[in-house]
Amino acid sequence: MLRALSIFRLKCPKCSKGDLFEKQGLFRFTKILEMPESCANCGQKYEIEPGFWIGSLWTSYPLIIIIELPFLICALVVESIHPFWFFGGMILAFTLLYPVMLRLGRSIWIHLNIRAEKK
Repeated sequence: MLRALSIFRLKCPKCSKGDLFEKQGLFRFTKILEMPESCANCGQKYEIEPGFWIGSLWTSYPLIIIIELPFLICALVVESIHPFWFFGGMILAFTLLYPVMLRLGRSIWIHLNIRAEKK
């Protein structure tokens, strides 16, 4: 439970106190991915190796599916509304939730790769 809270609050995976991103919050449309080099609280280095964050694309992909799948299902099932309206909804949802997908994808990825301190 604490681990999930740390992921959604965008906190350090090791100590759950330091911030993962320079600007806090899921809905940031500027400086979305700017991160400090390490945790201000425990000193955990965030970019473990070059190219480390490429793996976060794999963790953000399920988030994209969760957001976009209802629109696709509705476009296939609902016959009274033209499918292009659902396509427009998909584009709007993707645009508005883009920072959330990127930030949560990174947070999940680093939490999968770094163990939390035992208290």
